[in-house]
Amino acid sequence: MAKPVTKGKRKIKEQRTVIKLVRKANDLVEARYKFDIWETRIFTKMLTMVARGDEDFCSYRIYLSDMVRDFGLESNKDAYERLRAGGFKLMRKIIKVVKNTDEGPMELATPIIVGVENPLNTEPDEAKFINVSFHPDMKPYLLSLKSQFTTYDVRNILQLPSSYSIRIYELLKQYQKIGRRRIALQELKEIIGVIEELDLNGKKTLKDNYPLYGNFRQRVLLKAQKDLKKHTDISFSFEPIKKGRRVHEIEFHIHSNKVELEPTNMEIPFPQSSRSNEGLVSELHSTVDEWVSKGTVRKWVALYPEQQIRQAISYTLEQLDEGKDIDNVAGYLQTMVKQEHIVNPKAAKKKRATKKRKVIEDRKQKKKEMEQSLKMLYIELGKEEAKIIEDIYSNGLTTKENVIGLAKLSRFSQYDESLSVEENLKNPIFAASYHNTLKKKFPEKFKPLSERYNANIEALKVGISKM
Repeated sequence: MAKPVTKGKRKIKEQRTVIKLVRKANDLVEARYKFDIWETRIFTKMLTMVARGDEDFCSYRIYLSDMVRDFGLESNKDAYERLRAGGFKLMRKIIKVVKNTDEGPMELATPIIVGVENPLNTEPDEAKFINVSFHPDMKPYLLSLKSQFTTYDVRNILQLPSSYSIRIYELLKQYQKIGRRRIALQELKEIIGVIEELDLNGKKTLKDNYPLYGNFRQRVLLKAQKDLKKHTDISFSFEPIKKGRRVHEIEFHIHSNKVELEPTNMEIPFPQSSRSNEGLVSELHSTVDEWVSKGTVRKWVALYPEQQIRQAISYTLEQLDEGKDIDNVAGYLQTMVKQEHIVNPKAAKKKRATKKRKVIEDRKQKKKEMEQSLKMLYIELGKEEAKIIEDIYSNGLTTKENVIGLAKLSRFSQYDESLSVEENLKNPIFAASYHNTLKKKFPEKFKPLSERYNANIEALKVGISKM
C-alpha cells in the first residue's frame, strides 16, 4: 500500500488509541543540540507519529488542538503563533551526531526538518495546524531500528517543563537497566545544550550558559531531579566526581519511580488484527505442499519469523525455476528456513544497483532541499537586515546619502554615475558594498544577526559542497 503523503490528517471515524512510544537510536539520544520548549514539543510530537514499521518519512501534520491537549497547555490566541514559529525555528536548528565509521569517529551535522507548511486561513480551529518533514539524514536514527535504541512511553515527558529535563530523562532512560551512568560534565553540558557552539564572524566559539558548577547543579541537575521524580517512571540521585579541585564527571544512580501517568489521547490507528497462525500456515503450505506436510509448516511458523519463512520458500522456488538440481527439496527448504539472511547472487546484484541509484537520487534530492533551505535563510536574513537599516535611518543615526557616498568610495563598488541611486542598488556588487558599509559603520546593530544565521548558513554551504 502506498505511503500517505501526510500523516496525521483528521479522520471522520473515531480511532481507538494506544500508548504511544518514542524510539530513538542511542546515537540520537546522545546527539548535541539545544531546543527551546516549543521546538522540543514539536520534535516530540513528530517522534510519536513515526510508526515502528515505517521505511521512509512522510509529511507529519500537527494540530494545535492536539498540542494543547497532549502537553496540558492553555489554548489562547498566541498558542498557534508559538506552534508555527516553533516549527520554523526547528527548521533552522542543526543537530550533531557522533558515529563510528570504518574511518574512525565522524560527526554528522544535519538539520532536523526540511520543510514547514502552514495554512494561511486558520479559521475554524480545526484549520490550525502545520505540516513538517524530517530531514532524510535522520532516517538511520528513527527508522528500522533493530539494536542500540532507546524506547519510552511519551507520557513520561509530556509534563516536563524544561528541555534540559527531557534530555536528562532520555540519557538516563538509556541506562535504566544498568542502574547507573557516569558522564563527563563537559560532555553532559554539550549534549543537553548548556554549552552552545556559536559562530562569531566566522570564528567558532563555545558558550557555557552555566560555567559555575553550583549554578548548573541548582538550575539543571536539581530541577531535573525534581521534574523526573514528579512526572516520569524513573528518578535519580547523583554525585560529582572531582579531578583535582574541579568537578570532572557526574555519576547518576537511576531508580524506578512509580508515578501515575496521565491518560494519553494521542490518536493513532489501532493496528488491525493479524491473521491467525493457522491461516498463515495454510497459505504458506499451499506453495510447498508438494514437498512438506502442513505439520512441518506449522512448526516453522511457531519457531521462525514470517518474513524469514517467506524468504526461504521464495528462494527455494527460484532455484528450482532456474533449473537447479535439488535432490531433497524438503531438506533444502528446512535448511533455508533456519537461515536469518539468504543471499541470492542475482537478487543481490540487482539490489546493489537499485541501492546505488537510490543513493544518487537521494543525494540529488538532499542537495536540492539544502539549497532551498539556504535560499530561505538568505531571504529571512535579508528581511531582518532591511528592518535594521530602516531603524538606523528612522532614528537619524545617519542618512542614506551619507552611506551611499561612503560606498561609492570603494574601489570595487562599480557605481555608475549615469544611473540613479536606486538603479545602482539593483547591481548586486554595489548593493553588497552598500550593505558592508552600513555593517562596518554600525557593527553592534548587525552582530546579533550574524550570531543567529551564520552557523546555519555555513553548515548548509558545507553540506551542499559535499553533495
